Amino acid sequence: MQSRLQTEFYASLATLDQLRKMYDMGVVDIRSFQRESEALVMELKSSIAELRRTGMSITAFLDTERVYERFPDAIRMLNMDRRQGVLFHHGLTQDEYYDFIGLAILDVATANASKGLMGLADLIVEVVKRLPEIKGVSYSDVIEAVNRVSDHGLIPGIRVLKGGVKVVELRPLELREDQSDVVNLAASKGYVSVEEVMIKLKWSEDHARRVLSSLVDAGMAVADIKFSTGGRYYFPGLRARDSQDGHIAK
Repeated sequence: MQSRLQTEFYASLATLDQLRKMYDMGVVDIRSFQRESEALVMELKSSIAELRRTGMSITAFLDTERVYERFPDAIRMLNMDRRQGVLFHHGLTQDEYYDFIGLAILDVATANASKGLMGLADLIVEVVKRLPEIKGVSYSDVIEAVNRVSDHGLIPGIRVLKGGVKVVELRPLELREDQSDVVNLAASKGYVSVEEVMIKLKWSEDHARRVLSSLVDAGMAVADIKFSTGGRYYFPGLRARDSQDGHIAK
């Protein structure tokens, strides 16, 4: 084993296999087993995806390290195919599984394309809702599928805003620097006011209103010009708005 990823993957497999044996012997209770095994399986899925992205052959690694013989319980729990070394989910190969999630991602992207972008967490929730027939779809599964869809050029993909907020660009956005500044400012709560833009970005009122209006024209923002809100501009793609009380839904 040459890389850190390979070492970590091997260690997680060994841990999962040992956990299963301890559960079968009655040493670990069912709740602890379910909680810990689910976390390990998720970690292993993520590791496999990372190893594939490095160009490594999973099949060759499994055969070289005699994984099938050493950790049969872990292999059964992961439902890995010896011939291809890929994960199966409800009878799907790994590529088919991610393609299936990818179709749901494209459905969500199409339905929300007018927003321009969407919070990554919000997109994941919407995607999982569209896949009731597949149980156990994890956040990492959806993120991997988003990256694959993006690699095929079907959506721009994941973008990290200033402050660490992750969003998914649903259509190509050629934002000017001042427009990006406003989007970054709105990322944490889903809206900004004219006054907030003026103070935080040190802009004149005229410039702040022009940039905000341009984002409304682009379909990314919705103006709510009320005295009670001080003239807020909501960004539906960043955070859902509660229409009953005008607050941002948590």
